[in-house]
Amino acid sequence: MFVTRTRRAATLADFSLYWCHSLFGLAFILAGIVLWAEVFAFPSDVRAQPAPKALTRLLQQHRLDPQNVGYHLFRLTDGRVIDTYDADTPRIPASTTKLITALAALEILGGDYRFRTRLLVSGKVHESTLHGDLYLVGGGNPTLSTNDLQGFVDALKAAGITQVSGRFAFDESFLTTTQEINPKQPTAAAYNPSVSALSLNYNRVQLRWKGRPGAKNFQTWLRSPADGIFLPVTDVSTGLIPMGVQSESPFLLDGGSKDHWLLSRQLPARGFKELPIRRDPGKVAASLFRTYCLQRGISLPQPQATPVPTNARLLYTHHSKPLPEILSGMLFHSTNLSAELIGLVTSRALRDLPLSITDSAALLTDWSQRRLPQTDWTGFVSMNHSGLSTMSRHSPRHLTAILYNGMTPTSEQTGYGGPETPSPFLDLLPHPEWENEWAELGKKVRAKSGTMSYADGLTGILTTRKGQQLGFALLVTDFARRAAFDAARHAEKVQTPPEAEAWTEQAKAFERALLSHWRRTY
Repeated sequence: MFVTRTRRAATLADFSLYWCHSLFGLAFILAGIVLWAEVFAFPSDVRAQPAPKALTRLLQQHRLDPQNVGYHLFRLTDGRVIDTYDADTPRIPASTTKLITALAALEILGGDYRFRTRLLVSGKVHESTLHGDLYLVGGGNPTLSTNDLQGFVDALKAAGITQVSGRFAFDESFLTTTQEINPKQPTAAAYNPSVSALSLNYNRVQLRWKGRPGAKNFQTWLRSPADGIFLPVTDVSTGLIPMGVQSESPFLLDGGSKDHWLLSRQLPARGFKELPIRRDPGKVAASLFRTYCLQRGISLPQPQATPVPTNARLLYTHHSKPLPEILSGMLFHSTNLSAELIGLVTSRALRDLPLSITDSAALLTDWSQRRLPQTDWTGFVSMNHSGLSTMSRHSPRHLTAILYNGMTPTSEQTGYGGPETPSPFLDLLPHPEWENEWAELGKKVRAKSGTMSYADGLTGILTTRKGQQLGFALLVTDFARRAAFDAARHAEKVQTPPEAEAWTEQAKAFERALLSHWRRTY
């Protein structure tokens, strides 16, 4: 099981064997209790263990320290432990956290869940004018794109509305809005955007420029892209970094209520950069909707933030794709915004009020811990739902306990028929896109990876040559180098130093080699 049998568990097993001839039924029940304890328990007297020969060889080959590695390998059919090493040390999980978020969402929201974005009206329509207000209400859809806006436009035209005399309001109050997922990440990092219940095109904007910055022919364009449709962004602007200001990043965010990006004068004469939307993401999304409507003959006022009144009438609801499809895309592309929105909506289903990202992650942690009371959760910390934090801590045993439980769902909320029916989550996990000699191994692995400087991991399912399906969690963290990296890193520096990239390559090569060893051995 997930742990070596404890003394108490062994006593229970001996007791059941003693009575097996006369009390077979009781023995069967006690054996089941022992099985449960072995799968989810966590020993309190874990001691350092010597690295197995195969592990030692692989660590030496990839120049990694044994103290930086921990893993747990178990049989998916019954949870029995196959191989383990330093499985109880909490490490930086990075994006493997998204696996926990996905499993919780699938269990709590259900496989049929769809995110809703609504359009509501008040007042009456007369001669193509809505004499009242129009409301765009966000529901946390992580995949809402420009392409989805056509349905809203069609609904307005079907209602005979081509202009609005009252207000055009947006309501993002379903979730707590935040300017960034992790404030310690570089400001210009597109993977760290703002989070809002009304998010459009992943809260990113494309910046293109032509000409030398500062020259007369210098031009910039800001567009919000989605499958070939590019809307101009009017709520984001650009300027130049003032002369004499030193910056490690060629893109700085100026102060103010709107996003105003300052560009380095050293940029090349032509270029492209994807930037995150930071301030007022709901307003940016509403403004993009207004622009889209104007292009299609519908005139709307400038958007303003206003809660939708209870007497407003529903005009149109856009439903996202089913949750499993969104989870599959989130796990494959490792989209941080999607993970945070999915996590926030999931916690909102547990407690009917919007929470901060940190509080939401804590609520889902509590939910997981209550579901697995036999697991020792010492050291487990989730700062958010995406893993974009060096403060989060998960051990390999934590991850495998959650994975095993998620692969054998018991809640009626899943809608998949209980533990005797295989969880659909296995099909949502992506195959790693490994190249060259590792391509064949990638076809036998379904896993979520996680990568930060001096922290790497992989959690998922491996099919061995003998046909066994093994669950695993493998985390590699060099805490000393990560601490030094954080201490020396400038807040605006986006480029990863070559030595950190080299370490990541070593860690990933080690992970593939260890998986290959497991595949051959078991």
